[in-house]
Amino acid sequence: MRKAFFYAITSALAFSIMNVFVKMLGQSMPAAEITFFRGLIGTVAVLGYMRLHHIQFSSNDRGLLTLRGIFGGIGNLLNFIAIAYMTLANVSILFQLSGIFVFIFSTWFLKDPIPKGAGKWLWVILVAVALLVKPWNYSDFHWYSLVAIGGAAFSAAAYTTIRSIAQRGHHSPYEIMFYFLVATMIVGGCLMGQGFVVPDLRESLIIIGIGAISVFAQFFMTGAFIATNAVVAQFLQYIGVFFNAFWGFAIFGENLTWFTVVAGVLMLLSSIMIAKLKEEQPVELSEKS
Repeated sequence: MRKAFFYAITSALAFSIMNVFVKMLGQSMPAAEITFFRGLIGTVAVLGYMRLHHIQFSSNDRGLLTLRGIFGGIGNLLNFIAIAYMTLANVSILFQLSGIFVFIFSTWFLKDPIPKGAGKWLWVILVAVALLVKPWNYSDFHWYSLVAIGGAAFSAAAYTTIRSIAQRGHHSPYEIMFYFLVATMIVGGCLMGQGFVVPDLRESLIIIGIGAISVFAQFFMTGAFIATNAVVAQFLQYIGVFFNAFWGFAIFGENLTWFTVVAGVLMLLSSIMIAKLKEEQPVELSEKS
């Protein structure tokens, strides 16, 4: 559990830094192009690491691995589009709705039982989201909000698929990452079209930064979903909302209110409680039997 917690929090922090770089490029470079370069750099890095350490590809579960890659690639593109036109805090909040989707998908498809007592903490998370989103204020809601929610749904499908792959075994985190990064590159490449922007030196350095950080973040995120239940891993990453809100305020001058601070704390505490309940559930079941 401690290993999964460390992996999830580390990946959330790394992804928030990646989002800062994406937002820096978002107004001058199409999201599809950023997505393509992220996939390209990540693919080269992971493939090189696998070859260096003699990590072999498996012939099993190629269909699931491909689905994981496609779901993740589409979710990545939608998230990048939303980042370019919304505040980091709002995008992160909506993207973290993937936790709700993971909860649904893992219950439906992986038959993961819902831990007793989790309902009240889910309500606390929904209240925290409401504090940040402010549904009574429609000025921040436009169609890009729907794009972010779509990204959350596709990412949740990818996260759930990772857990399913992990249950079957035979795959290293790097192989799972490779499929995702290749699919991300293909998704971005197919949608670049004629709007391709030749990056200057500054943009090239930022692109390299996005690719490098994303590989680091992806490794820890994949490790979290392998180390524990899909719902546990996803809810642990709610702290990423607070990270993104902080960067948005510190770097881009986006508004950071006490709502953000309170909601961030509520999400973190609730996520820890849900993770604790989920981790304790097998023990409780075995004691009853």
